[in-house]
Parts: sequence; C-alpha cells; structure tokens
Amino acid sequence: MSAAPSALREMVKTNARELFRDGKTAFFTVLFPLLFLAMFLGLGTLTAGGSYRIAVVDSPEQQAIVSELAQIDGFRAEPWKGAEALPAGDLGGYDAVVTVSGGQASVVVDASRFGALKGLRSALANSGVDDSRSDFRTPDGGVPFDPLKAALPTGLLMALMSTAFFGTATPLIALRTRGTLRLLGTTPLGRLTFVLAQAPVRLALVVVQLIILGMVAVAMEFMSFADTLRLMGTGLLGALMLFAFGYLMAARLRNAEVVNGLLGLLMPVLLFFSGLFLPLSMLPSVITTVSDVLPTTYLVDAFNHDLNEAASVHSLTTDWLVLLTATAVFGGLAARLFRWDQGEAR
Repeated sequence: MSAAPSALREMVKTNARELFRDGKTAFFTVLFPLLFLAMFLGLGTLTAGGSYRIAVVDSPEQQAIVSELAQIDGFRAEPWKGAEALPAGDLGGYDAVVTVSGGQASVVVDASRFGALKGLRSALANSGVDDSRSDFRTPDGGVPFDPLKAALPTGLLMALMSTAFFGTATPLIALRTRGTLRLLGTTPLGRLTFVLAQAPVRLALVVVQLIILGMVAVAMEFMSFADTLRLMGTGLLGALMLFAFGYLMAARLRNAEVVNGLLGLLMPVLLFFSGLFLPLSMLPSVITTVSDVLPTTYLVDAFNHDLNEAASVHSLTTDWLVLLTATAVFGGLAARLFRWDQGEAR
C-alpha cells in the first residue's frame, strides 16, 4: 500500500533536482519570467511621462483633483471654465476632461495620450475617488489602452508559459533523448505517478510568480489585496492548461533543441494573437478570428478581470470554462499519445 506514495515522493524529489540541475532550464523557468515582468513594467512606466493639459469639471472634488494633478510632473490642470459641458467626442483642446459626480469619476482622455492614465488614476485616488468608481473612455466611447496595466497580464502569461514550456516540455524531451524515459518504462513506475510527480515543484513556482505579481499589482493600486485570491485561481487554471499543452508537446518528441526553437517562436505569436501587445479591437478582423479559438485569449481575458477590468470581453465564468475544457482536451491527448520511448509498442 505504501509503495505508490513512496514512489511518488521519490519521483517528486528527483524531478525537483532534475528541473534545476540544468542552468538553462532554471534560468528560463525562474529568472527569465521575472526579468520579463520587470521589463514590461519598466516600459509601461516610461510611457507614463509627458506633458498634459487637463480640465476638471466643477464638483465638490474639483479643487482637490486640480491640486493633486498640479503636483505631478508634466500635468497642467485647471477648472473647466465653460458654461456648458463639452459635446460628446470633443475635448476642447485638452488632453483629458475629468468629471466627478456622486463619488463616481468619468474621465475622457485623448486615445493617443494614454501616458496620462497613471497620473489621472493617482490624482483621483488621492482625492478620495476609488479606482473601482473611475470610468476612463476615449472621445469615441472606447476604452483607452493602458500599457502599464497591460504589462501585468503580459508578464504573468509569459511567466506561466516559460514554466510550462521550458520547465515542462523541454526537460521531458531531454529525458527521452537520454533514454531515461525508456529505462523508467521498464520499471513498475506508472505513467500517472510519473506525470503527477512533475506537478508539485512547478505549481510551487507558479504560486511564487502569482504572489509576486499580486504584490506588484497591489503596490501599484491596480487591485485590492482581497482580489488577489481570484487572480490566484485564474493563474492556477491557466497554469494547468499550459502544463497540459506542454505535456502534449513532450508526448513523443525527442529533440529538445528543436522544440526550444519552436516554443521560442510560439510564445510571442501567442502573446500577439491573445491581444496582449495590442488590444484586439485595434487589430484586423482576421486576427481576432484566430484569437477567438486560442485558449490563451481567454486566459488573458480572465487576467484582465482583475488586472485590467476595462479590457475584459467575456464573463469570468466563460473564461474559466474554456480554460478547463482546454486543459481536459490537451491533457487527454497527452495521456493518449505519451510514450516512454518512440519505439514503445504498448
């Protein structure tokens, strides 16, 4: 009765050592995702600079908002002096117009001046207007692209993909290339035990990545501490889906270098078609058609519910159901196609 748990425990230990023994795998699994996240956050922060002229419509919060904006470098805020509100689609020469009514903020910002978003959010929050009650729109009624918020799901998805691809598919293919899987196939070790042994260390890495990103998001006031629990759930579902795809890639392939090259090309393509580099609304319809069938698109959408809510398209329930379905499909195919060795007949 204790043989199976003992075998699983030993395989978990062996798998953890194997994962970090290869310096390249350790780099792409642990350091690369964090460097990638830092790079995207840095680029998002750089786009927040600039010179902006802001109008604040008359309200009890008007003076506080004007004062807060005046303390931010590059911002020139002034009370809206017009007798009437601006017509829809007209900013009257301003880069953004802020209206607050009943604790609800409505901000219309020039689509090309998205660098002002961080300062506007900060000024509203410091004036007592909660971010969840602030609605940002472009003059045509669309949602402005916020590169700083987009950096968070981009960095997180890259982290999960690196762990699932370079930390799962590549090591398994390397084991097959060296003949280790063939030797394991001659032992009483079951496939399910072998697969389950891969999970603990990789899920631990995912949890660490989610905690780090959640701390960054809370520190930047993009989400509350309580909301990080839902983010963790989405991240774990996404990780399971990507791990299942990683196992599918590793089911029979033997050349780790070729697979690394393919995965290196696949990752930016998935990021692009999932709407991370640019909002899908800005891309041609043929690209949005492709994105609709990619599970990663729904993972990005699920992340956006917590990290960039305005960019969400589907309900969170829909996103999670797609992720669970994709996990079942990829996992089922991986289990059916998996071989200890290419020449295995059973």
